[in-house]
Amino acid sequence: MKWIPIMFSDPLRCTLLTVVCIAPIAFSGCADVGGGASVEPEVTFLPADLGGDTGGADTAEAGGTTVEVSPSAGSGPGTFAGRVVMTGGGPKLALLFVKDADIKDKEVCAEFDVVDERLILGPDNGVKNVFVFMKKAPRGTPKMEPPAEDLVFDQKSCTFLPHCMIVPVGHTLRVKSGDDAAHNTHTNPAKNTPVSSLVSANDREGELQLIYTDTENPFSVTCDFHTWMKAWHLPLDHPYGAVTDENGKFEIKNIPAGTHEFVVWHESAAGNYIERKLEVTVNAGAVTEREIEYPKSKLNL
Repeated sequence: MKWIPIMFSDPLRCTLLTVVCIAPIAFSGCADVGGGASVEPEVTFLPADLGGDTGGADTAEAGGTTVEVSPSAGSGPGTFAGRVVMTGGGPKLALLFVKDADIKDKEVCAEFDVVDERLILGPDNGVKNVFVFMKKAPRGTPKMEPPAEDLVFDQKSCTFLPHCMIVPVGHTLRVKSGDDAAHNTHTNPAKNTPVSSLVSANDREGELQLIYTDTENPFSVTCDFHTWMKAWHLPLDHPYGAVTDENGKFEIKNIPAGTHEFVVWHESAAGNYIERKLEVTVNAGAVTEREIEYPKSKLNL
């Protein structure tokens, strides 16, 4: 069995170094944080004939999750992709407010119809804004270094943008506003330090900056001035997470080959979990696709 160094570096210029003894691979890439939805390190492979014991399966404990690596899984990373679909038909929620409704700061907040984002269904009942993520990364996965550019958490027409986002631990998140009215950003974490701070009208610089230091489950972000405003942040110290799009689709790239457990989390599911431990086997150089059923009976609106 050989020890092969692996190097992570991405367009955001973060560099991470570790060693693994599962297979002879070299990685290149780190976090491509597009809107907070996912983190996608690029991968470069060394030829398989450089050595390494592939005669049997290896296992590694990953913070309570057993990761199994076998010859059939291969030695490189793969992709987990799919769609979260509401089965049994889903309800169409009424608007929170209609345009020009008589609400606080109505000139700004009722400029348009305000959608209830607790449940948004796309074509064929695909569910938007579902978090799909590993609770803990496999052993040997390095923590992500903060990228060079800051993430942005915005506000427009008294709505948080985006509604759901993944925030790398240690990464600066700038809170901005495009509204001609003041807001208050109030985070409600279980492990990280809570923040409650004024955001001035039309702040396009992002004077308020948030940095999460611990991983935890998604937590709400609210506005004390406009009580209907709500978003969700998921702090992660690894790149294996995504948020479903308007069609309920997600994709998580560059996952080490093996069997892993994923959490499937939605704000309107009973207890917030669609799946607590979704077991997925990822094969090297392949895409593992899964349609994840979200029974209507699990809704808690």
